[in-house]
Amino acid sequence: MIKIFRKIRQNLLIKSKTGKYFKYAIGEIILVVIGILIALQINNWNENRLTNKAVKTYLNNLIQDLQTDQIKLNSMYKWHSFKHYSMQYLIDMEGTNSYDPVADDKNDIPQFQPNHIWNAEIPKIHNKEFIQLTYKCSHKDGIYPPNKYTLDELKSTGMYSNINPKLKNEIGRYGFIWENDFNGNVEKLALDWQASIAEDGFITTDIYKLTDPISILKNNTKRIGLMKRMIRESGWVVLSTIKLKTMNKELIQLLEKEITSL
Repeated sequence: MIKIFRKIRQNLLIKSKTGKYFKYAIGEIILVVIGILIALQINNWNENRLTNKAVKTYLNNLIQDLQTDQIKLNSMYKWHSFKHYSMQYLIDMEGTNSYDPVADDKNDIPQFQPNHIWNAEIPKIHNKEFIQLTYKCSHKDGIYPPNKYTLDELKSTGMYSNINPKLKNEIGRYGFIWENDFNGNVEKLALDWQASIAEDGFITTDIYKLTDPISILKNNTKRIGLMKRMIRESGWVVLSTIKLKTMNKELIQLLEKEITSL
């Protein structure tokens, strides 16, 4: 093809057809430019295809991370539902300074549902086994971080800029609420609680040895106040997990929609 174009140019120059030669040259330049533009377009299309393929992989991995988050949220919900109601039970059994959930704006906490921690209703009378279990679990914070492996990789590779802005906003909001709602208060209170009973020479498992486990609360307003704060924080965790489970499902739907559109 190049030889043919060269021969045409030579014939036009030999015959001194300069005007036609320039027209031909311009036409040839236009063809070259068109060829370059087509090549660039093909290259851009291929790059976009590869980028979309990579983004789809990341979005699918994000869905898997969110599904793992659901397991964590369910576990946190069950654990803190138990802690909220079991510690409230301890305060009620102590008898002198009962916890009032209505006054504390915690009357909207869903009722406890039997689960793997305590597979029965919360007792209404003195139940030493339940009391001992409550103390045994009282120092455990039961808080987990969200899965951020895929998100961190997306940001480090620069691929995050290829995601729909609305989707990025929802991902950011989900992460912010998780970090903000589970901000270390539960962990700090659990440590404070352990330090409090250590003043009497106990750790939480030692309370099995006591004839009357409720006795470590009696006439100890500081310890009762600390337990009430633990009840409140566990209530917040329950409400936050409910909110985040809804956000989690909605975010998965947005991700699936985005994957379909790519």
